Order: sequence, then C-alpha cells, then structure tokens
Amino acid sequence: MAAWQYQMLERLLASGGVRLVMVVFRQPVALTLLQRINAALLNTLHYIDGKLFKCPVTAQQPTSFLNLLGDVSVCDAGGKRYHALLEEQALDVVIDLSAQAPLPELIAAAKYGVWRHFFGQAFERSDRYTGIREYVNQQAEILSGIERWTAGNTASAYIFAATTSTDGASINRGVERTLWKMVDFLPQRLQELLNLGEKTFFENVTARMQPLALAPPTKSASLGVVTTLQVLWRYLCNFLNKLFISLFRAEQWILLSKATGQVTEAGALEQFRKWLPPRDRFWADPFVVEHAGEQYVFFEELIYARGIGHLACVRLNADGSHTEPVTILEKPYHLSYPFVFQHQGNYYMIPETAGNHTVEVYRCEAFPHRWVFEKNLMTGVEAYDATLMEYEGRWWLFASMRHDQRCSPSEALYLFHADDPLSTQWQAHPQNPVVASAARARPAGRIFNSAGEWYRPSQNCAGTYGRGLNINRIQQLDVNTYREQLVSAYLPDGQHDMNGMHTLGVSSPVSVADAVHVHRRLGIVDRWVVKLNRFFSQPLVISS
Repeated sequence: MAAWQYQMLERLLASGGVRLVMVVFRQPVALTLLQRINAALLNTLHYIDGKLFKCPVTAQQPTSFLNLLGDVSVCDAGGKRYHALLEEQALDVVIDLSAQAPLPELIAAAKYGVWRHFFGQAFERSDRYTGIREYVNQQAEILSGIERWTAGNTASAYIFAATTSTDGASINRGVERTLWKMVDFLPQRLQELLNLGEKTFFENVTARMQPLALAPPTKSASLGVVTTLQVLWRYLCNFLNKLFISLFRAEQWILLSKATGQVTEAGALEQFRKWLPPRDRFWADPFVVEHAGEQYVFFEELIYARGIGHLACVRLNADGSHTEPVTILEKPYHLSYPFVFQHQGNYYMIPETAGNHTVEVYRCEAFPHRWVFEKNLMTGVEAYDATLMEYEGRWWLFASMRHDQRCSPSEALYLFHADDPLSTQWQAHPQNPVVASAARARPAGRIFNSAGEWYRPSQNCAGTYGRGLNINRIQQLDVNTYREQLVSAYLPDGQHDMNGMHTLGVSSPVSVADAVHVHRRLGIVDRWVVKLNRFFSQPLVISS
C-alpha cells in the first residue's frame, strides 16, 4: 500500500473503536503498453517537479503494512479461505484500497457497505494522476473524499468530500497536501459513526453532502505526450509570471474601514477607506471593539525585517482616521488574529499562536494596551484563527487545524464546545472537520448576528492563501450537527488595486477588513525610465 494509506490504517487501528478482522489481497490488473508509457512519463514528471521545487512525492511510496496486522486473518480474493472467512465474520465496513471495481460479495457481506476513497473527481479510483488535471486546467481546488457501495445499488453514494488548494507552481506540492490530508478521512468518519450511531450519522451525511454539486465523472486522467507538454508550458508560464511580479509589482497587506451596511455587502470593496502602513511592514487580521463609547481596532503588525507578527491597537477618531498603532503583545513566536471578547466583566484575547502549538488566552489589565497571560486553552495542537461564539448556553470554538505538516493549515475547520470560554476541557464535535474546503474553511473574523441570524466569515484559500472572503449563514449548531450556507463571496482579483482579503471585523457603525494592496515596484525598466526622465528634465548649462 502507499505510505499515506499505511498512516491511515495505523491511525484507524490506534483509535480504539475499530477492530480489523480480515485482509483480502487482490491480483493487480495487468497494465497495457499505453498505461506503462503513461506511468513512465508520470514518474519522470514527478521527479522533475521534485527537483525543481524540492518536494518529492512521499505519499505514494510503496510501504509494507504487515507489521500492523498481528494475528489478523489474511486471504486472497476468490479462494476457499476467503469465502470461509466471509461466512464466519460479521463485517460492519469493508475498506477497499484497490483501484479496481468493488467485489459484489464484499458489498453484500458488510452491514454499512464498502467504503473507498476517490481522487480528483467522483469515482476516480486511483491516486496516481491526482493533481495533474487540476494543474493543467488551472483549477483552484483538488477534490477528494469517501464513497460507499451498498447492496442493491448500482452506483455509490458519497459519505464525505473535501477540497485541497492546487499549488500554482508545483504539482507535487498539491499531490502531497491532498493525499496526506486523506489520512484522516476514514478514521474520522468511522469515529463519527461509532459516537453518534447509524441514524444520526447518516442524517449528518445527507446534510453534509446535499449542498455539494459534485460533477459527474469524466474520462479517467492519463498523462501522454500532449498533457506532458501542457504541464511543461504551465511551468514556464508560472515562472514568467513570478518573474514579472518580482520585477514590477509589490503586495502589502493593509486595513480598510467603512460604514457597516448589509450583511451581503460586508466585504464589498467599493466604499472602504484604505489604511496604508509604512512600506517596511503590513497590517492584517482586524478586530473592532467598542469600549466606553470609543472604537478600537486590534490587529496583527508584521515588520518584514523581524519576520514574525506581533499585536497592535489603534483608536478610531470621529473623522474616520485613527491614532498611531501601539504594540500590545509581542512574543518570540508569531502572533496574529487577536480575537478579543468579554466574559464576566473582563476583556480577554485569544491570539493565533499556532507556531507555539498552543491556544492561549490573555486577560486585559488596562484597556486597551496591557494584557497578561491567563492560561492555555489547548496544548500540543496546531490551531489557526481560533474564534469563540456563545450560543444557546454553550461556548463554541472554531479553528482551522491540521494534523500533518505536509498539509495546508487553511482547509479544515474544527469545532469544539465547553460550558465556559476559559475551560481547558473542550469537547470535539463528532463531525470534525465540520467544513473541509480550501475555499470556505478557515475563520476570517468574529461570528456576528444580523436580524436574528448568525454569520461566520471565512477565508477563501483555494489556489493561494488569502485569495478572498466569504460570509456563511449558520443553519444548525448543536452537539451532533453543524451546517452552514454560503451567502456571499468576495474575490478581489485586481479590483481597486486589491488582490486578496482574508479577515472581516463587522461592528457598528464601522467595520474593518484587511486586503492585499498591489502597487508598482520600481523594477529594472522603471528605474531606467526614471533616470532618463531626470536626465532630460535637467536644464542645459553651457560654461565658457
């Protein structure tokens, strides 16, 4: 099996709720000459990509799993022992890791059917060509998930689907992120089935999959000479684009403020006022707090020479301007996303401290500038942009998380709940990750209420980090089920000199967002133009 499948099986067996009772081997299907040529081209392409971008494909490396089996029965498909074991064992789920059609007798024998992964598109059974189609077609996301085959049905049903951001430069990086993220899919869904029971689990599956319009399968991916040339052309175009940007453009995160309007227009760029930081730094992740009749904005400030962020604060003036930023919290590790909230008359702040593998909370001793460490809400986790919400007597914590450094930190939203925001005993939601999408998962600011409805801002990180912003309406939130619906999305691809945004602080009467501001850089050509202009604009002086 592949290395990512080995890790999946290892994690599944370590969960404690699953018992492996038999392993069935199937004879591989002989490859045609064209398939062998495709495989050779693919291996060559992965090798070149790994050298260019220092990212070899490790997820697909063949790995023996015999050390995980112990005394588990092993047999070949179709043999006498195989049929005898099927009669003896009461199977709940069959996990099919082959790229072949599911065996009818296994579908009939398993209570919940045969579960298998799909790659890149619905019904795609092999991981070999994952990412190729998406890279060539410049798609922003790579689809993956789990399907279920059950007796009496001629087609599979979807249990779970997720998307991974396509890497704009490297195929291998997109492949690695996709496959290593899939390690969690089966263990998490089987744990959900165990915790919630059959009825609630499949109700959650229906609610989770119903809004997704999965495209019908197209012809299976292959490589071939034409596709290889397309990939090489994309490499060249990406290189030239990166060279152009480095010579002639510069990008800087800035803050934007505007009067608060309709929810569906909260991220619209037309009426925002720009706050431009000095060129040696950027400002991002704004949170608006009203205190004693004044409005304050807490945000991340990152000075490029230092390389890690710290937290700062300004006060808004009546004319829309702001005071000079004051640093309020600085650590030897990166800080961002200063989520400020009130509890029992005190102000608290949860900054992003994923680099320290903690979720930390700070208490305010003198508003707004003096903050002291209170406690760790979580340790040993890599949690990004933790966002609290009090709802129906419980506190809910949303955070983007990853369990593997080879995966993106922006594509899986995890949800926890407790009876106190300062608790250290946060209970994981059984549906985790409750959102598994590069385009919608990562938090993007405080969850807010409008006309009795709750809305969660989220980031769009499909294709690139900080590409855009979404507003999602929360449809259902309880200890068993989470559902949300996208109501508006903003992708500022060049509009108003903006090329991305990822945090929105909705408040009354002023809301604040961040965005990537694009300005021209004095590259080689620009510098020569400036020199020539200066030369010809100088007065001509003749001396005698």
